[in-house]
Amino acid sequence: MDSLHDVMRSIRPETKAGKDHLSVFKEFLAHLDQLQRKALASRPRVKPAARRKPTRRTKV
Repeated sequence: MDSLHDVMRSIRPETKAGKDHLSVFKEFLAHLDQLQRKALASRPRVKPAARRKPTRRTKV
């Protein structure tokens, strides 16, 4: 029975020693933030169009 347990552990290691969910989620968010910053940096800057004042309507 001990050899069976040894074989099972070698096939699938203990999962309790793995990263916790919060650290994995934080790492995921850091990757998303990095990708967003990279996309914004590579995008050419465009001047915003000059805003015009809305025309006043005359009372009839």
